Amino acid sequence: MSMDRKSSRLRRAEYARALEELQSVRQRLGEAYCLFNALTDADAMETCILEISALRSRYDMALREVKALYA
Repeated sequence: MSMDRKSSRLRRAEYARALEELQSVRQRLGEAYCLFNALTDADAMETCILEISALRSRYDMALREVKALYA
């Protein structure tokens, strides 16, 4: 197998993995928002806010990775 084909397959695999990560974080973020909307306890809400913040950062990072691999 030529290096170009191997490189292309590796790049497609990395892109697929990055898209999977993006989708996973998006789903977890949606779940965290649903949980937040259902909570009434202030401490639990604060914990949920911190989780949402962390997930949004992970989502931004995953999105940048997808964009970099697509370019």
